Amino acid sequence: GHGGDHTHEDNVHDAHQINEDEIQVEFCDNTVRSAKYTILTFWFLNLFEQFRRVANFYFLIVAVVQLCLPSPPVSPFTSVFPLVFVVVVTMIKQGYEDVCRHRSDREINTAPVNMLDRDLGDTTVKKSKDIKVGDIVLVKINETFPADLVVLCTAALSGKGYVMTANLDGETNLKPVFASKLTKHCKDAEDLCKLAAGQIECESPNPDLTKFTGKIRIGNSSAPLSLENLVMRGTKLRNTEYVYGCAVYTGRDTKMSRNSKITANKFSTVEKTMNKFLLFFMGLLVFEIVFSTTMKYLIGIDLETPENCNELKHWYLGSVLKIEALQITEDFFSYLVIYNYIIPISLYVTLEFQKFVGGKFLQWDKDLVDEETGEGGQINSSDLNEELGQIEVLFSDKTGTLTENIMVFKEASIRGRKYKYDELLPSGSSPAADHLDSSLSVNTDDSLFDPNGSYRDPMDENEIVEFLRALALCHTVQVGRTCDHMTGDSAAVSSSGAYTRLLPRHRLKSLLTPLRVAARTLNKDSNMKQESRGNSLQPSPTEEVGSSDENMGPPFGSGQGRDNLAFEGDQDSEIMYNAASPDEKALVEACLKFGVGFSGEQETAGGHFLHLTETRAGYTSKRVYEKLQVLEFDSTRKRMSVILKNLDTHEIVLYTKGAESSVIPRCSEGSFFETNSHIDEYALVGLRTLAVATRQLHEDEYQHMQHNLNTAAQAMEDREEKIRKVYDEIEKDMVLLGATAVEDKLQDGVRDTLVKMSEAGIAVWILTGDKRETAVNISYSCGHLQPHYTLLDLTDQTSMSLGQSMSLHEDKLTHAHADADFALLVDGTALTIIFSDKEYQKQFFEVSIKCKSVICCRMSPLQKAEVVSMIKNSDKKPVTAAIGDGGNDVAMIQEAHVGLGIMGKEGRAAVRAADFAFPKFKHLQKVVLVHGHWYYYRVALLVQYFFYKNVACFSCQLYYAFFNSFSTQTVFDSVSLTLYNICYTSLPIFLFSLMEQNLSKEKLLDYPGTYKRHFRNKLLRWREFFLWFSQALWHSLVFFFGWLFFWSDSSNKGGLNITSGLSLDQVSFGTAMYASIVTLVNLRLLFQSRSWNVYLVLSIIGSILFYILFTFAEHSVSIPASWASAFLGYNENEIGGASVPLDSATYWVYHHVLSSMSVWLFTLLLLVVAISPDIIIRILRKHWGVFLNRKNKKMRVETEDDDVFSMSYTNKAYLAHTDSFTNRAHRDSRTNSHSNKGRHGGGGSHSISYSNKVYSTEDSDRFGKKVGSNVFIDSDGYSREQNNITTKL
Repeated sequence: GHGGDHTHEDNVHDAHQINEDEIQVEFCDNTVRSAKYTILTFWFLNLFEQFRRVANFYFLIVAVVQLCLPSPPVSPFTSVFPLVFVVVVTMIKQGYEDVCRHRSDREINTAPVNMLDRDLGDTTVKKSKDIKVGDIVLVKINETFPADLVVLCTAALSGKGYVMTANLDGETNLKPVFASKLTKHCKDAEDLCKLAAGQIECESPNPDLTKFTGKIRIGNSSAPLSLENLVMRGTKLRNTEYVYGCAVYTGRDTKMSRNSKITANKFSTVEKTMNKFLLFFMGLLVFEIVFSTTMKYLIGIDLETPENCNELKHWYLGSVLKIEALQITEDFFSYLVIYNYIIPISLYVTLEFQKFVGGKFLQWDKDLVDEETGEGGQINSSDLNEELGQIEVLFSDKTGTLTENIMVFKEASIRGRKYKYDELLPSGSSPAADHLDSSLSVNTDDSLFDPNGSYRDPMDENEIVEFLRALALCHTVQVGRTCDHMTGDSAAVSSSGAYTRLLPRHRLKSLLTPLRVAARTLNKDSNMKQESRGNSLQPSPTEEVGSSDENMGPPFGSGQGRDNLAFEGDQDSEIMYNAASPDEKALVEACLKFGVGFSGEQETAGGHFLHLTETRAGYTSKRVYEKLQVLEFDSTRKRMSVILKNLDTHEIVLYTKGAESSVIPRCSEGSFFETNSHIDEYALVGLRTLAVATRQLHEDEYQHMQHNLNTAAQAMEDREEKIRKVYDEIEKDMVLLGATAVEDKLQDGVRDTLVKMSEAGIAVWILTGDKRETAVNISYSCGHLQPHYTLLDLTDQTSMSLGQSMSLHEDKLTHAHADADFALLVDGTALTIIFSDKEYQKQFFEVSIKCKSVICCRMSPLQKAEVVSMIKNSDKKPVTAAIGDGGNDVAMIQEAHVGLGIMGKEGRAAVRAADFAFPKFKHLQKVVLVHGHWYYYRVALLVQYFFYKNVACFSCQLYYAFFNSFSTQTVFDSVSLTLYNICYTSLPIFLFSLMEQNLSKEKLLDYPGTYKRHFRNKLLRWREFFLWFSQALWHSLVFFFGWLFFWSDSSNKGGLNITSGLSLDQVSFGTAMYASIVTLVNLRLLFQSRSWNVYLVLSIIGSILFYILFTFAEHSVSIPASWASAFLGYNENEIGGASVPLDSATYWVYHHVLSSMSVWLFTLLLLVVAISPDIIIRILRKHWGVFLNRKNKKMRVETEDDDVFSMSYTNKAYLAHTDSFTNRAHRDSRTNSHSNKGRHGGGGSHSISYSNKVYSTEDSDRFGKKVGSNVFIDSDGYSREQNNITTKL
């Protein structure tokens, strides 16, 4: 229970808290809900949401009015049918999408879980949604925790287990959890059932991932609960056989759900702009209605006056009328019915279809398919397709998004000398495949080996061994078995830094030391019995490989490492390292390959013992150390230490590793200058560095430290500060051993992708939960942060110092040189302060937009969302996107305008929450630069075209009113009004909006700058809108008055509108005009399209032919007299024949129109006159752009105003300082890994050192041409290349 008493029905756990006012007595279930509707609510809620749209509600009103009018000017069918069609199609689309969400929810809610049944005394399998607060749940290795659980017991007697929290904080490192001391002795369900009824008190549900307080009571005993006793929903159990836990938070109360920010429905920029256009047309509609109604009563009809009681000027309109409110109202709504067609109701349904089908193109894109998994692109919300083409700021997670979180040891600096990976291998070994790529290596001429590789300096070898021992012992790594990770699903066996990559057995034999071969031989030949996990293990420091002890189980030299208590050997098991930090795991793995292997930790009643197996000398030797104390890493000290006692020499030694800034100043001996120089060189190429030091301790020094540490640990005030002082006293006067350089492998294509995002004008922010050093190193590694940037640091701030720091940074930015580049680093603590103060938010925003790179570290999921919200709602209101792969990214994904999910190896929370998902970060190039550009261009023209074609056609209704005395007479028949948007003009624009490619895929990828041509919704600006509007008015004027001129000749005998001796009347006038307009608006797309295809051409021809054939048939239809009497209300006595026309007004009209050659010729003339200005405008815009480009050859693709958020790092400083990164970025697009066989020695065209600034002619020329070649795109989408090499390397 949370904050109150609660007794679960099985009486296993109650929950209460003393404060009666805050008692929680009702708890939510464990059901996950992401769907919007149920079967019952769908019909009402969906209709309500649809009619919240301005256009739908407007057409609903028009339909109701038309049905209520006693004599409507056109049939109500013209309004009712399109409205019903639009609503039904939209319901089908949204219903399908919600069904998909229900399927996803059902998969989670029905997942099987093992729950303790007190009556049976064992566990039973139930559904995840059935978990209630107080239930005890069994979670096995590699399974995901279905709710927030308090750990009761684990497979280890110590009650310790390991979990991976990738879905919460993005880290794939293993984190320890501990069972309560009151229950950790339990081994199975039977022991748990024997426990007395218990209670758990804990805080109310909250989103804080870093805090948990509570208390557990069993009988008369109680124990505190803290964060280390809680496992959260979404985490996975690793390296632990099983865990029993009591559910304390379920469903929406879990910390993951609390961090999933609930946001309103997202609307694209295009849809918002479209609503503004609709409001404009509604205003225009109201004006036309009021104007026509007024004109009717001023000049249109005969009004009743004393003077004209019996005089009728317009006798054909009937008797004189009285001005009455009812009559005026009826006339007002009659004009509403006539003019309402200027607003295109089919725009919405066409847009819905276009987005739905267009989204399938992304899903079908083979370029987005991951070869390993076979997964491709996925769209969860097709309503935001076009928003992909408007992104200005991209917020990216780090772990699993930019990186694979796989650390690889690259180099080391030992006692002032640099050693590459292969130089540290034992004699006779060969480098592993992961280290064949030496492009990140820094060249050195002081190799340890002679040219033939046969000589090794004994003094240097001693220093190397001492350095490797420090790395192999100074850590918190645990040893496990491969079989522990083979029991889960395939996704559990990962190379993501949490544990060692599993390789085929033959590769393991060849890559690792001979230690494993000996271990497997020993296990095969020995028939030794394994003791239970509770047996005491007494190692012998001097035992040899092959010796054994009956009480020990497998010898530690066998490579069969142990967990906290014991490790049961397996003949086919391989050693596995599990660490809370991927750096530690990479270093320990490297030491194993270098011949100094960590064999495991042994926990006994007498203490903890660490075992090393050394094989560098050509034979196997073993060392055992007693672990006396671990000084844990913290962000203030930025280092960790371990104090050990060598059981062979009984010496006490301290090993320390950490950030060079916190280790080297505390050393009194060592190669300081050389080591610092090497560390700087490593950092320049983006490698993660750690300094390593040691110190010999006397027994009395250690005892004194232990006494001070115990005293500090018992302090009630400032406990952490006092403990830190004790650590500082012992971590001094050390000897500097050297430094390590580790590479955090980036995902394939990350560098190239970030370069192109920058060139496209998209600012990239890195938001991560990792510590400061990790975030900065990765930012350097992927090129987001450049060495020449000045880093503005806002970490470790207080509320008092933050304002002053931001003011100093703001002043520095204001007075900086124009060429100076800055980057901003901020942590979660500072952001908490910033979000609480509006002035701080404004100040932070002003600082951040002036920086080229922004890194936010140590952030909670909600803080990520708050950062996105702050930028999204700033004065500039840029379009934002957020990309991530874990549950910790869900909040920011939902907050951003566009949510992007990476299909990572750990969970699908981000994929489900995202609007778009794809397998790899590199696919962002195609999704944004290509699909995004196309989506926006197509949708923007679709919107403009729909308004254009309706204005071009239905403006003629207003013109016609001037010639019919404003008598509410329509110029077009009812069928034409109904089918204009639905049938005659819908298919070509639909296919255009699906297939149009104003620029090719290759052009968009090669020249990313073209992306920002459409920033700020450029194609839907009011200037573009009125250009389309004016063209539509011109077309309507040409056709109306052109055909009016044609008809005005009817007074002359033998005039133009005579056919077969019959004059063409008013209906023929409307029919001829309508046919011309239908032809023109369809042909208009051919002039607009930049990529003609057979489907577009056939659809245009087919639409025109369909109109001709359908109209010809409809004007020819007659029905039997009996049908007309039964269905159309005809009087049989008045029917003069066996059949009557379906519509007497249009019967046989089109036949006469088509039979007139003059009509055909005049139609062709009007088409040429109408389309000519469109062609002239396009030519002028095209050549005006050429003129401007010639006037200013250095003209950029976009203006500075559009770059207000462009934190681009592709500039002259970038080119001058990041040559190695540049070449790797382009090489990434051609390779699938960091290895580059054969290139390092081939002239050195790609491996370029920062220190000497030597550039490769081959790669520099290639990159210079790519960067320097500008592409100028006209506002109509016309593409043109202009070689303007402005950058020379």
